[in-house]
Amino acid sequence: MLAPLAHAQMEGFSTSSGKPVEITADGNTQFENGVATAEDNVQVHYNGVSIYCDKAEYNPDTRDILLMGNVRLYDGARVFNAQRALYNLETKQMRVLEFNGEFYPLKFNALSLQAPSLKEFHVRDALMTTSDSSKPDWSIHSHAMRVYNKDRVIFLNAAVYIGKVPVLWLPYLYASLKQNGLQMLPGYDTTWGGYLLTSYAIPIGKDDSLIARIHSDYRSLRGYALGLDLVDQFGKNDRNNGEFISYYAWDIQPNANKAPGQQLINNPTSNNVLGRYRVTFRQTFYLTDDIYATADINKLSDATFMQTFYPAENTVNPQPDNNIALTKKDDIYTLSLVTRWQMNNFQETTERLPEVAFDFKQEQLLGSPVFYDGTTALGQLQRNFAVNTTNNPNYFSPSNYNATRFDTFHQLSLPQTLFGWLSVIPKVGVRATVYNHGGDYIGTNGAITTLPTNTTTNGVTQGNQQNWTGSVIRPIVNGGIETSFKVARNFESFQSRLLGLDGMRHVFQPYGNLSCVYAGGPNVNQVFQFDRYAPNNPNNSTRSGFQPSSTQLQPLNFPQFAAIDTIDSWAIMRVGFRNRLQTRRDDDTFDWFTLDTFTDINGINPYINGPVSNLNNLLTFSPISWLALRIDSQIPMSTQGFSEFNFMFDVMPARWLQFGVGSACINNYNGMSGNQPSVTMNLKLTDHWSFSASQLYNWDASNASNTAAAASAANPGTSLLYQRYMLTRDLSSWLISFGAEVRNNQGTSTQGGLTQYGAVLNIVLKDFPEIAVPLAFGAPTSNAKSGTANGNPLINPLVPGQ
Repeated sequence: MLAPLAHAQMEGFSTSSGKPVEITADGNTQFENGVATAEDNVQVHYNGVSIYCDKAEYNPDTRDILLMGNVRLYDGARVFNAQRALYNLETKQMRVLEFNGEFYPLKFNALSLQAPSLKEFHVRDALMTTSDSSKPDWSIHSHAMRVYNKDRVIFLNAAVYIGKVPVLWLPYLYASLKQNGLQMLPGYDTTWGGYLLTSYAIPIGKDDSLIARIHSDYRSLRGYALGLDLVDQFGKNDRNNGEFISYYAWDIQPNANKAPGQQLINNPTSNNVLGRYRVTFRQTFYLTDDIYATADINKLSDATFMQTFYPAENTVNPQPDNNIALTKKDDIYTLSLVTRWQMNNFQETTERLPEVAFDFKQEQLLGSPVFYDGTTALGQLQRNFAVNTTNNPNYFSPSNYNATRFDTFHQLSLPQTLFGWLSVIPKVGVRATVYNHGGDYIGTNGAITTLPTNTTTNGVTQGNQQNWTGSVIRPIVNGGIETSFKVARNFESFQSRLLGLDGMRHVFQPYGNLSCVYAGGPNVNQVFQFDRYAPNNPNNSTRSGFQPSSTQLQPLNFPQFAAIDTIDSWAIMRVGFRNRLQTRRDDDTFDWFTLDTFTDINGINPYINGPVSNLNNLLTFSPISWLALRIDSQIPMSTQGFSEFNFMFDVMPARWLQFGVGSACINNYNGMSGNQPSVTMNLKLTDHWSFSASQLYNWDASNASNTAAAASAANPGTSLLYQRYMLTRDLSSWLISFGAEVRNNQGTSTQGGLTQYGAVLNIVLKDFPEIAVPLAFGAPTSNAKSGTANGNPLINPLVPGQ
């Protein structure tokens, strides 16, 4: 087809997908020998792909199109620029000469490119950078490069440039868009001394399905350590994933910075080297779309290994679990088989050897308005206490206990709306918990106690006597009713660009939840505890002898209340109201302000003393993106209550200033009180320089008048616990931050208290903030307070000359 017009169009070509190929041009267009040719300002459009060039030759039989002169190809988020390219519209395979393109945030220039698949690109004589400048401030030049559209780049014979200066040459370089390939972390730490941590990631398998990372580390106060990590990801939508972590350290000072009585080696000498290690395996594997297996296995050499060598992970997960589970999930039920065991005898563990559970989600019963939900579980359970592996002479482990437990729970509910506005949900349920034997603890006074251990007058912790009984059945009946309604009013006149208001709606929702439970059979202190609350302070004993492990109110509904073995009779009414101020934003409803206020009226509450609980308030106020306030507070409403006030306020009043203040305050909770306010600030000094500061305080009013006498490593009194100051320079593609920090450590049961001073240097690639080069330097100091232990001076192994 020949078009003599100045602007010609060629249509009618179709592909196997049935979609037409549209070719337009300002110059000549023709179709000869099975090839369509177009010249001058050529445009090709097909199935979301747009191509612009000076000349194009298209073969409808092979679907290949030859592009010449100022080629620009747009394929979704991918952009290619070249002088010559061969592209297949069907398979999207391509060969390109004099190429430049972008896979955000990476930018490339290359002599040639070949794409054998949609996810893989082979590049020759390439330059890669993240800089938008025509003169990039950093780049990688390589003889060959393989780009995987998913998340990684592999360079062969590569040189790293800062500006025009080469600074590093590597024969092979693996770069992941998710993590560092090569990592070198030098620095100084109080408990490590001078250190150099190095690791290198190697891809194994197709499409990054398996990545290996090799660790080789040296710490002057700890010695050498080696490690191997594996990360896998495969299957449908990469839903099968897991990791293997192994690490072995030849620790030359295993007792460094341990608390008194927590020694890994007694009477250490300079020749002591303790092999310390970690082996971790975590995996999720789908057998079918609705059946999957999970594993979480962790073997540690000792109780403080994670604290010593993986401090960041230890703050999140100080006691790694060991379990294997097989789960089948359906729309209305979940069936699971769980095995959990004590891999590390220094960690207390409730073993399940195994336990099978069937959970039925809330569903209508046979098409009636009545809903049913329930759960049934059968398991062999054993509570294994931690053994004394740290040579603490004042600790003795209590005896372990076990039982076969069958628990079944069934509940009916009838949600309904009365009068068109009042939501009412009455519910009733039955439960039976059967043990093949019961048991309790006998204290030194001969009375039953919930505590497995006692502390005698000489300070030695010993286990209480166990008393085993015969089989036990605990029948439990629960009933209750939940009610709520909403009242709303609109205020269209409330308009404020500053506060982000486009009209306002006030929603007021009072609610109530009456929960009554009757627990028959033996008392909870006569049943061995597996899924449990914590034994309470004997000086503030509750009706059951147990209390929640947090300051928050307990769930009143089942199965949300999961402490099966601690269920006791109760009659509690939770009343409250929610206030919401809503506005319109981005064609949606936005919660501008929320306040949830509630309290428990205790007819019978086995876990909390007093006729009423604290008055709880949960407040959030986030009217605009640069201002946010959150307050969680509890106000005592009886003499047995306590007060708690936690808040966070963050504001950015100008483009150059952001600051935040917060506090975590508690008073008279089981005899404990504390207040830790914090403050942060970020200040933009110029277009290239910024300053930030963070401070965390400990305020102890009881020590305000006599701080010097009362403060210690374990109780720092009124003090500045942590402070950090950073100065940041924006270098276009990179951010370089330098600063100093001081950490006033508080001694714990497993760690001594050392004040740490340090300097921090962070080098971060702006487009990959997760890939950083941190350098941290610190200097050890002596403990804040000297003393003696058993007549011997306290020795700080990190202070020279002691």
